[in-house]
Amino acid sequence: MIRRKYRFKRKPGMNEAETYARVEVTWLDTFSDSSWLDTNEFIKTQPKICKTSGRLYRRKKGVTYIFGDWSLDDEGNIETFGNVTVIPNVLIKEIKIIK
Repeated sequence: MIRRKYRFKRKPGMNEAETYARVEVTWLDTFSDSSWLDTNEFIKTQPKICKTSGRLYRRKKGVTYIFGDWSLDDEGNIETFGNVTVIPNVLIKEIKIIK
């Protein structure tokens, strides 16, 4: 995967959340089914392709951290995160920056 810049310099009037790139991540999720399957049904199962969009917080130690919601303190710094997703990098197919 190509190394890209996902964090930007904070300009006057920006809050901290706006320094993180808005992205759409395409990734593979495991498939699980607790019902009884015959051989043909079983071998037809595949991992599911998922999409997650939000702001890319960081990619570190084999995982990518995405957040969709946040609260700010009085100085415009992120205080808390919401709607968070942590994806193992080996499952990521593509990260697309949303402009």
